[in-house]
Amino acid sequence: MNLETTMDSDALDFSVDQFGAFLATRSKAQQARERLEREIKSAGAGTVVTVDFNGVEAMTISFADEFLGKLYTALSAGDHPTAGVRLAGLNEETREAIDICLERRDLIALALDDGPTLLGRTEPLQETFDAVLQLREFRAADLATRLSITAQNANNRLKRLVDAAALHRRQAAVSNRGGKEFVYTLVGLAG
Repeated sequence: MNLETTMDSDALDFSVDQFGAFLATRSKAQQARERLEREIKSAGAGTVVTVDFNGVEAMTISFADEFLGKLYTALSAGDHPTAGVRLAGLNEETREAIDICLERRDLIALALDDGPTLLGRTEPLQETFDAVLQLREFRAADLATRLSITAQNANNRLKRLVDAAALHRRQAAVSNRGGKEFVYTLVGLAG
């Protein structure tokens, strides 16, 4: 996903409770996802999307998979360019369903409740996300130094976070080796 955006992004708030407090069935989830996808398309590539679960008491894993699993798969494929996507208003029940869904699909998502957190995470990505929270704005080389990993490893980890629309990425300069260099910022801390 190409997230080369400015910090002046527009915002789209999508309230999931419009589909009910107890969310089940793939058909209802498909309806919710398609509505969200239409709103994302209408809003444009520079929009930060907040998927708000306030008012949703519980959802099935199949609902989470059809709604968010397929959405995040499309995001990582670049089908819905945004400035970022973040989840809000999660309770223990909804967080667990989303976590299971994302882990099964090997996906991740940024949640903003009680501070920025990573859902569906793997251990290396959690370590990376913790460093992102400390660095706030950084280049891949900064992350590599912080984590004592190679630049290639840092870039691979950052790609996963960018693909999940959890990080903003903007081109900073052309490096002295002739390649592009990017600056990364956590979506939840920007705009």
